[in-house]
Amino acid sequence: MNEPLRLLIVEDYPDDAELMVMRLEEEGFKPDWKRVETETEFIKALEEKPDFILADWALPQFSGLRALELVNERGLDIPFILVSGSIGEEAAISALHLGASDYILKDRSKRLGQAVRRTLDSRRYQHEKEVAEGELKGRLAELEVLYSISSSLRYLESLDALLKSLLGQTLAALNADTGSIWLKDLNSSKLRMLSASGWFTELDAWEVEPGEGLVGSTYLLNKSIMIPEFVSDPRLNTKVLPQTPAGWGGVLLPIHSNEENIGIIVVAVSQPRQITEKELKLLGSVAETAGIAVHRIRLFEELQAAGDALVAAYHETIKGWAGALELRDQETEGHSERVTDLTLELAKKLGIADDQLIHIYRGSLLHDIGKMGVSDTILLKPGSLDDREWEIMCHHPQYAYDLLARIDYLKPALNIPYCHHEKYNGTGYPRGLKGEEIPLEARIFAVVDVYDALISDRPYRMAWSEKDALEHIKKESGSHFDPQVVQAFLMQVDKTD
Repeated sequence: MNEPLRLLIVEDYPDDAELMVMRLEEEGFKPDWKRVETETEFIKALEEKPDFILADWALPQFSGLRALELVNERGLDIPFILVSGSIGEEAAISALHLGASDYILKDRSKRLGQAVRRTLDSRRYQHEKEVAEGELKGRLAELEVLYSISSSLRYLESLDALLKSLLGQTLAALNADTGSIWLKDLNSSKLRMLSASGWFTELDAWEVEPGEGLVGSTYLLNKSIMIPEFVSDPRLNTKVLPQTPAGWGGVLLPIHSNEENIGIIVVAVSQPRQITEKELKLLGSVAETAGIAVHRIRLFEELQAAGDALVAAYHETIKGWAGALELRDQETEGHSERVTDLTLELAKKLGIADDQLIHIYRGSLLHDIGKMGVSDTILLKPGSLDDREWEIMCHHPQYAYDLLARIDYLKPALNIPYCHHEKYNGTGYPRGLKGEEIPLEARIFAVVDVYDALISDRPYRMAWSEKDALEHIKKESGSHFDPQVVQAFLMQVDKTD
């Protein structure tokens, strides 16, 4: 096998030293050895950093124990075996406690080769174990960073917030403070700097074409580029050369989404520091996480835009229905929008949650949608309705319920169309609800609806004055209307006035 071994032997008998070498050769070693007898010689030989030390226990001018102490004093990690003609048990134990790997009696020198082999194998295993543990700790630390980054990005709902968080955490993980993230614009071929830190915030050139400058070159190359110094690289964009400080280098990495290159992440460090292979590996994982996060955000924004467009279409449809009802019912133009605005203001004043206001908005606009089920003969009759006609008219809240309950997104808006003709004292219709049995939004709307109707001209009467209308609202408090709603409404009107 002829395994090389740089060997230092502490021994005053040359023949004994040669016997030790022979035993090692029998085990397959090829020793390159030196023999010393004194402390001075030993100290000098230690400077050559031997692979192994064999030391006699007792020499005329030196001892194996002293040799072991000198190795420890210098913090040297060199395998050490004592070889002696005679050594007491207590002395051997003391030597092992001080760091000796083993001890061998000279009359059993045949064990020496195996003892050296066993010691070296144990050291090699220990070293490999420490390396593996170090790599595992490093990997765990990397995974913790990635988990922290991905967890923080998971609930962000805007691209700007995501990129700011991503850049900040990435730089913090590398103990750096300068970098930028560039993404390809969805409507053009340009790469735009959408997040920046450090001196990148001062750059004038915040967009480049593919192939332009270091960012554009990295994008076309589609793999990471290590730059010792930005200003010395001929690919640096001339637009940013005057604003790029000397002595800064770093790394540029592509960001991929569904195997497509969508941008570049840049991390800059001040010389003499350079990005290590370990840090580059971490950045590669960060770039992969970034690609997934950007893809998710863009999908979310696309869905949100589509949803907003759909909601806008719904609202325009609802407003169209409300306008058509006003024309058919010959009510004052703009009644539905006016009562909707006043109802929303009053609902906020009475503490209704923001997420419920959209349903109040829709319900207010559609408050008389049930009149679509009432014939023109009754709805447009110029005179008073007879008992049969009035009974039919009183069914329009039920018609509203029957119509809107089949439309999922309008179900939460049913309370106003269905219940705004209920009265606080229980004499209203269609169900004769009383007090707080009537949904709060319907109690609010009832006040606003009557007030707006009274102060508006109708074909069968002139508008009331605001003073007379408010007196009527006060008079009906506790019978037609909820007193608390009336109180809030009067305060609102006074503030408006």
